[in-house]
Amino acid sequence: IGGTYAVPVLLLPEVAIGALGKIVRRVVPDEDDDENSSSSSSDDDYCSCRVRSIMTVSWSADHRVIDGATMARFSNELKYLLENPLQLLINQ
Repeated sequence: IGGTYAVPVLLLPEVAIGALGKIVRRVVPDEDDDENSSSSSSDDDYCSCRVRSIMTVSWSADHRVIDGATMARFSNELKYLLENPLQLLINQ
């Protein structure tokens, strides 16, 4: 359908569910900005940006079964694998 954001609804007997949003192109601050800026310029004087592909991910979980920290670790691992798909082939 192409929605950008979603809120997954957890139904019994499910214990966790995820929702993936549409990938969109957005202008975001450059992550390497601190390394590239000179020490004489302040943050207000200089800011570089770049266009990146962004996808939102939302999770719902039954906290009686799954701890929030576990979901956060899973989400971080999923983010890493989506950003580095070759790791799916070479990671054991």
